[in-house]
Amino acid sequence: MARGQAFDLTVAQDGTGSFTTVQAAINAAPVGRTAPFTIFIRNGRYKEKISVPANKTFLHFIGQSVANTVLTFDDFSGKPMPGGGTYGTSNSASVIINAADFAAFNITFENTTGESPQALAINVQGDRAVFQGCRFLGGQDTVLSQNPSATSPVKHYFRNCYIDGTVDFIFGSSTAIFERCVIYAKTRSAAGASYITAANTPQGQAYGYVFRNCIIPANHGLTSYFLGRPWQNSTGASMPFANNKVVLLKATYGAGIIRAEGWSTWDAGTNTALITFAEYKSRDFRGRLVNTSQRVPWSRQLQDADTAAYTKSAVLGSWDPCTVAAAVCAPFAQPIAVTNFRGVRGANVTAFRWNASWGIAGVQYELLRATTRRGTYTAVGTQTAASDSLYNFLASDAVPAAGSAFHYYVRATKAGLATHISDTVTISRVPTLTATASLPAFTQYTNGPSAPRTYQLAGDNLTSNVTLTAPAGFEISVNGGAVWNTSIVLTPTNNAIPTTTVSVRLNAAAVGTYSGNVTQASAGAATVNTAVTGSRVNTPEPISNVLQIWSMRVSNQDSAAVRSANLMASASQLRRLFVSNGTTVPTIPAYSARNGQAFSATANGDGTWTTAAGGPGGNLNRGFYEQFTVTATGRAVRIDSLLLKSAFYGTVSNTKLAVVYSRSNFVSDSADVVGGKGPGGSLLTGATGGFAVPILLPNQTNGLNASNQYRLALANTSLLLPAGQTLTLRLYWSCGSGSPGRYALLRDVQVKGEAQTVSATRSAVAKNVLVVYPNPAASEVTVAHTAATAGAQILVYRFDGRQVAAFAPVPGTVHTRLPLGAWATGHYLVVYADAQGRRSAAISKE
Repeated sequence: MARGQAFDLTVAQDGTGSFTTVQAAINAAPVGRTAPFTIFIRNGRYKEKISVPANKTFLHFIGQSVANTVLTFDDFSGKPMPGGGTYGTSNSASVIINAADFAAFNITFENTTGESPQALAINVQGDRAVFQGCRFLGGQDTVLSQNPSATSPVKHYFRNCYIDGTVDFIFGSSTAIFERCVIYAKTRSAAGASYITAANTPQGQAYGYVFRNCIIPANHGLTSYFLGRPWQNSTGASMPFANNKVVLLKATYGAGIIRAEGWSTWDAGTNTALITFAEYKSRDFRGRLVNTSQRVPWSRQLQDADTAAYTKSAVLGSWDPCTVAAAVCAPFAQPIAVTNFRGVRGANVTAFRWNASWGIAGVQYELLRATTRRGTYTAVGTQTAASDSLYNFLASDAVPAAGSAFHYYVRATKAGLATHISDTVTISRVPTLTATASLPAFTQYTNGPSAPRTYQLAGDNLTSNVTLTAPAGFEISVNGGAVWNTSIVLTPTNNAIPTTTVSVRLNAAAVGTYSGNVTQASAGAATVNTAVTGSRVNTPEPISNVLQIWSMRVSNQDSAAVRSANLMASASQLRRLFVSNGTTVPTIPAYSARNGQAFSATANGDGTWTTAAGGPGGNLNRGFYEQFTVTATGRAVRIDSLLLKSAFYGTVSNTKLAVVYSRSNFVSDSADVVGGKGPGGSLLTGATGGFAVPILLPNQTNGLNASNQYRLALANTSLLLPAGQTLTLRLYWSCGSGSPGRYALLRDVQVKGEAQTVSATRSAVAKNVLVVYPNPAASEVTVAHTAATAGAQILVYRFDGRQVAAFAPVPGTVHTRLPLGAWATGHYLVVYADAQGRRSAAISKE
């Protein structure tokens, strides 16, 4: 694009243009154009979420230089969105192009999330899009070149571009040509191979991705790559399966980068007969033909005559991208562009690495260092690219002294080309303390200190001890509660404090409210404060036993063996949710001991959640839920919490769970749960489990277990359910994945609280406490109970409701020992039953 060209709008961060942000310029552009509207973007790092709507046709972005005009953001799949919910794959993109006839020249599109999860640099869905001399930087799923629908094919053209990533980083369903591009498959931190493309070409579409004269250099490490795998041609994919098409013509491969097999299936359910994966005369950097004798048998090696089907005109039809602008197919002068500059500090040496976006012989790379970020930089190493096949560069330097930091950048120069200076990397040994998690309020009862809560503390580059100090009324421990103090000193090892669990409890001497900060301080480091608040009350701790369980392993009926005598039998009800058909994903039946209940939003049970299929999609909807009821019979029941295990199978796209309850069957009242604990302690990202702040559920393919358990409080204290009244709980799920075979999983739903006694005195209630210790146990437990009467029983159940043992306590005794040796490892419920009722306690067998 000529420098002398007059542009319609200019974007400049320093205020010298029409706008300071790219999105503002897009918003100001006219709609419905039939000729190019040019937006010149001066050098700068534009961190903004950019979207070109469908009515802004014929926009052309022209960057001042590809190395220095960067459009960047950091959204990723599963990241909480500002207005609620989470991002999925497609809307994680830094730049989204929905308009037709878009073009970009000399622009870097970037997502800085890292290796994973899915985090797009660009999502281009508009027809006839052109990218010339651009860079696309990311990790998993960098470039989505996609049809907006299978019936609306679109065409894209990438020429002289650089694209990097780690997994499936060129993916989608469009017809696209990549011509003379550098495809850089990055070194991954995880061991094993990865994948460059993941095309899901629709049935009936003649072409998918065509790579013409592209280069795939070697990377820095041991990560090798398959050229591609077939997205949406696999177990659980919707029918018809994708007819995946990827063809490489005259590609050049770096040493060891492409696996001998060449291509991969997605899983055992892939139909290889639907795939067109092919190569034509692939060569190494010495010009020798690549040995393709070990390629998978269902891929193809094209012959000369076959190549006529893959010219630009054959693939793109009447659309000629070379006519979009004079620069598109003009000779390309490769620019200097330092990419992926990283530094990793070791014990004595910092190792640096970077790669060139385009291999250029004779470029000199200098590694420069300063002791302050904007200070004087001096070269600590210089090297020159010996040939245009050299893409990867390494350097090293001594680590800074403890308490200090070094700042580095790479300067790349060659006569006749614009110099490029990389981003700055800081290697720090400045003392740093970090503490994770905020702590819910503490309550201390008359029978001892409050229950402890925990958070994680770590320190790096420390030059002195770390002192932890608790505020008045609170105590802290760093050995799991074995010893409690008001102040603790930690001594660093090798200038670091490894991640340490800090326990906190309220142990005040007088009734009242207490608050303050646990302070963590070390010389030279910023003091870190962990806020705590709580109260000591003049009442004993409420009793909380399991009152009712729906194991969901065999059916949705509650367990009669576990149910309190004060509650009515109950089965859950699905509202616009349907159990799995057991065939879309055969390993995920409707009910199983491994996963519990599996369900989705489509009546055929195929695991689909989209709004197009009648489901809630990625946002919670009050019309889609599972309902549980708890009905008190002869006595009032106090209910304090709900426990459950839940996750999703096969996805984390907007996978959410919320719990709401009512004592009028949602006629006149409704309340959200008020928070609780998740698998890692406190719930993540500010979630409480309420409808507006739901839990973000993980992907779980190995069966629900303790790492998927959530403990949710129904009220800040508890709620009393009078005899004859019903508590209705509704559990809501959502899922943003557009594919079938995505199931919500639910198991071991438990309601906890206390069946009220006839006596109004708290001491009488306390007599009904059931204590089992030690817990967990290996060979034997002791059950402490009220004085046994004739006919009393101790019953032991698995959490699926099966009775595994029964014991008769000796009349008059208050302790009974139970042998555990023959029991399988796992969780059990111990129930003590006599004429006064049933009391229970959960135990774990190690």
